[in-house]
Formats: sequence, C-alpha cells, structure tokens
Amino acid sequence: MSAFLEPIGDTVACIAKAKINLSPNGRAMVGKIHALTLNDDQPITLKCRPVLLFKVRMQYEIVRTEHEPERGPWRVSTRGYMYELQTASGELVWSYHWHPTSRVGGPHAHLGRTQLAPDAVLSYKAHHPTGRISLESVIRACIAEYGVTPVKDDWEEILARREADFEAHRTWR
Repeated sequence: MSAFLEPIGDTVACIAKAKINLSPNGRAMVGKIHALTLNDDQPITLKCRPVLLFKVRMQYEIVRTEHEPERGPWRVSTRGYMYELQTASGELVWSYHWHPTSRVGGPHAHLGRTQLAPDAVLSYKAHHPTGRISLESVIRACIAEYGVTPVKDDWEEILARREADFEAHRTWR
C-alpha cells in the first residue's frame, strides 16, 4: 500500500475490511484530482444490529510540499469527500459531503428521509452546514453512536493517531 493510503486503510480497518480503489494513475500523477472509493464504490457491511452499510468516496490531489521538508517532497491533499451511512436496504441514514466546485461548495450533511417524521421541519434534501469532517471522526461516530463493533482492539489509538496527523498537516483551519 502506498504511504498515502496507509492512514485511510488503517482508519477504515477499525470497522471493516475493505479494498481501496483509485482512479487511473492515482498513485503518481501530479496536478490532477483523483478519485478514491472503497470496494469498487459498493457499501461495506458493518458489524452491528441493526445492520448498517458504510460508503466512502474521496477526491484528492498529489501536491509538492515545498514548506514541509520533513514530510518528503509530496503530500496528498483532500479535494472533496462523501461519507455515507445506510440501512441494510440501502436507505440513507446520513451523509457528509464536501464538493467545493459544486453549487453547494461548503461542507454539509444530509439526513436520510427514513430518519425524519412525515411532519418534520427537516428535509433529506436540506444541506446542513458542518465544517470539514475527517474520516476518523465519522468512523468514531459509527462505533460510539451507532453501535458498530470495532474490528480492531486498538481502534481508539489508531483513530486518535491518524486524526492527530490529519489535523497537524491540514492546510485549512
């Protein structure tokens, strides 16, 4: 696994086994936005009751690190994401999106219609602003809030280490 894939692989491995898929030349081509999905863009079945499904899509770019020589000459910068939790039948529970080149460019969440009462004020089409969300925080919520059984005993340490690295090297505040 490439060094830049290791954090994502470690993070996801806290809750499931998954294959990381990259767009063509996604390990080396500089100056292009690449796509990353898990399991050929198919949801991962999580260990919990009720059964939940998890889906991840990310966009990233390989960029030169001119001001961080300790990190090496290159780093990967996130350019967008979609993290989604679904019911066993594929109905949306929630999703976190950030697609900065679209009409709704800011990070936001969607709540699934199955989670809303017929007379609810909220709509599954609404964009609820969130700020940027890390994959690690979403995985932590799956375990802590939705009862997903971790696959790794040291999941808390892994998520804390990976999220600390993410926060230390992010280019936004």
